[in-house]
Amino acid sequence: MRIAAAALLLLLLSGCGSPATPPTVSATVKQVNSTQPPYSATLHLPQLAWPGHTAVADKVNAAVDAWAADEVAVFGESVAQDLANAKNMPASLPQSSLTVTYQGAETTPRVVSFHFLVEPYVRGAAHPSQTPAGLTFNLKDGSAYTLDGLFKPGYSATLVQAAGKGLASWTPAGAHCYLGKAPTNLGTWWLSPSGLVLAYPAGVYTASYCGPPTVTVPAAQLKRMALPGSPLA
Repeated sequence: MRIAAAALLLLLLSGCGSPATPPTVSATVKQVNSTQPPYSATLHLPQLAWPGHTAVADKVNAAVDAWAADEVAVFGESVAQDLANAKNMPASLPQSSLTVTYQGAETTPRVVSFHFLVEPYVRGAAHPSQTPAGLTFNLKDGSAYTLDGLFKPGYSATLVQAAGKGLASWTPAGAHCYLGKAPTNLGTWWLSPSGLVLAYPAGVYTASYCGPPTVTVPAAQLKRMALPGSPLA
C-alpha cells in the first residue's frame, strides 16, 4: 500500500498527472518593415509556455502570430490606399506605422485570455487611432473561443444593453466621455478576474481624448447566460 502511494506521489510530482504545472506568459517584440508600401510595425505579443503541454502552447502562440500578421496585412492595405489617394504630401510627415501592444492576460486552469491595444498611424493623420483587441483560448486543446461558444443563444442583446449602460457611465479620471450614441454591437472582448470585458475603439461611443472605453459585465451576471461546460458557467 505504501509502495502504491509513493508511486502515485512520484507520478504527480513528475507532471504526468494532476495537478499540472500552470502555464506562464512572457512578452516578445517583433518588428516588420515594408518599403512597398512604406511603413513599419512594432508588435508586442504574448508567448505562452506550458511544460508538459507544448502542443497546446504552440497552437495558442501560432494563433496569436496569425492574428498579428492579419493586423499588419490590413494596415498595409490602408497605407497603400492612402498613398494612391494622397497628393503633394509634405516629405517631413512621419512614416506610417503600426503598434500592437500586449496589455495583459487572464490565465485560469481552463482558459487564457489576452488583450491588446492596436494603434495604426497612416502618414498625414493627426494622430494614431486606438482600437482594443482580445483573444481567448481553451487550454484543453488550444482552440480559440468565440462568444457563441461561451453563451446560450440570445446573449447578444443582454450584453449590448449592459455595454450601453456601462459606456454612459464611463468616466475615466472623472472626465465626461460618453457621446450619447448607444452601441449596436459587442465590440471586442476578453476575460478578466471580474468577468467579461467589452471594449470599443476610441472616438466611436466616447470622446477620443478618453481613450478606448471598456465595460466589465460581472461574472455573476454571466453565469445565467453561460452554456453548460463553458468556463463562465
